Amino acid sequence: MTTRLLLNPGAGRGRGARRRSRFAALARAAGVPIEESRDAADLIARAARAAQDGVDRLLVAGGDGTWNLAARGLLGSATALAPIPLGTGNDLARALGYPLDSEQAFAAALEGRPGRIDVGRFGERPFCGVAGAGLDGTVAARARERVRWLRGPAVYAWATLATLVRFRPAGLRLTVDGAGEQGGTAWLVVFANIATTGGGMRVAPGADPTDGHLDVVGLTGISTLGLLRLFPRVYAGRHVGHPAVFRCACAGAGLAFDRPVAAVGDGEDFGRVGSEPVRVEVVPAALAVVRAGS
Repeated sequence: MTTRLLLNPGAGRGRGARRRSRFAALARAAGVPIEESRDAADLIARAARAAQDGVDRLLVAGGDGTWNLAARGLLGSATALAPIPLGTGNDLARALGYPLDSEQAFAAALEGRPGRIDVGRFGERPFCGVAGAGLDGTVAARARERVRWLRGPAVYAWATLATLVRFRPAGLRLTVDGAGEQGGTAWLVVFANIATTGGGMRVAPGADPTDGHLDVVGLTGISTLGLLRLFPRVYAGRHVGHPAVFRCACAGAGLAFDRPVAAVGDGEDFGRVGSEPVRVEVVPAALAVVRAGS
């Protein structure tokens, strides 16, 4: 079995760079070659090169955005992505059973079992975990650009509360293949391949990245105060069943709003969604991964 470690030094707001020497020591002890990415394009290219070289396991030290980039280089190949958590949310690592301690995760990646998971596609952008538009896109932008004094999942909790003060919902047009159209005034619509986003918010408790569909979760017809009351329930997945929350499963859908709203996928900027519908769909078993555990 051939294994390679790819480190993103910018992950976790520089945590990757601060852990550089420790990862070098771990890789040396395990006999694993280590590479370091320079930027987003270089990270994609290094992942694609690993697939071309026939590497069996590519351990990628970073966060959800890092793994999104690596997945772009690995899609359709036999090289399995093993996510080593260094980021803010680390939701893909959670979904694959990894401990959040990076050294423990390194060991788990060497021993874990290979498999394949579905990948979503939001327009032309692939995503491994959750993508959507509306409040979540605006929250992600605030978390990336304006919340500098917090670390870990608290970043997203604070960014959500700060964003709610001024955010206003937009008119929604969601057409789900085989399930009709959903309208109304929506705070957000997300397409979930895994259960959590934002560092453990269980936005789609039943989402399974191997079932060949995406879980759609939307929030409509609720006041700002009502949303503030509902928000804490998301961490346990107890928002499901609230009258303002709609859910369905889909293989594909079209998403549009009556004004441009921010979109996000795996914590990264996916541009804006406006009146021109964006196509969202699932690509079954598109990505090889290493699951932690036996």
